[in-house]
Amino acid sequence: MGANDTETEERAADGPAFQSVFENRVRFAETDQQGIVFYGEYFTFQDEAVSAFFRAIDYGYEQMRADGWQIHVVNTELNYRAGAEFEDVIVNELRVADIGTSSLEYEYRAKRERDDAVLVDGTVTQVAVDTETEEPTRIPDDFRDAVAALQGGLETDGQR
Repeated sequence: MGANDTETEERAADGPAFQSVFENRVRFAETDQQGIVFYGEYFTFQDEAVSAFFRAIDYGYEQMRADGWQIHVVNTELNYRAGAEFEDVIVNELRVADIGTSSLEYEYRAKRERDDAVLVDGTVTQVAVDTETEEPTRIPDDFRDAVAALQGGLETDGQR
């Protein structure tokens, strides 16, 4: 884990704005023997950020199922930048960086509230599938529009 680097700052300036979707206070159970957040916990925080993002756009999993589609995670990555400790408040941010015909790529970052240090950043890639066939399906316009409305824009591969 190193200091925040220029690449992180430049990436934050590109594309739609990150959305602060939820905060959590580090619990003792989430720390390791060194007293810092165990690295695997950030994948849970990342997953929670995606769910909170769906709530923020008012298009949750129930709406997806009602519309005949769901999402499958196909890739996730995290880069560790700094450590958080017991009782630190973590601000979890997310944005849809790219939306294709049937895929979504989110960029995620977690910051320590007290000093705004980036703790981790990374991506989550999901594929939309039909609930009956489990085959890839087109992401509905209603979902795309909700994402664009929340984050002030949308990067897409041209598939509208």
